[in-house]
Amino acid sequence: MMSNNRSSPIRINGFQIDLGDALPQHVRERLLTTTETYFQELKHASVGFRREGQSYCCTINIQVGNFRVMIGEASAPDCYRAFDLALEKVAVQLRRRKRRLDGAVREEVRAGATA
Repeated sequence: MMSNNRSSPIRINGFQIDLGDALPQHVRERLLTTTETYFQELKHASVGFRREGQSYCCTINIQVGNFRVMIGEASAPDCYRAFDLALEKVAVQLRRRKRRLDGAVREEVRAGATA
């Protein structure tokens, strides 16, 4: 299932499973909330769901600003839990990237103040 909104930078796919209407809405809301916590610009995101035996696997590919694509993947007994676990992994990467940027800016300011 693909996102109906053409202007949305988020694409949601289900490989041989029906995602319904509630799951894509949940994915959009949580993904936008999480990315806007750390960065203002979500360039694009792709979320894929597939079956793996008795569980579901969720893969999230996300790019904010001009940074590299960040990937999170997780498996769980249901799609919602798999997505939440994968999103936690992406949130850790976003937090680390933001912390690195903030540290670099502080170093530049400190170097400029001593010069």
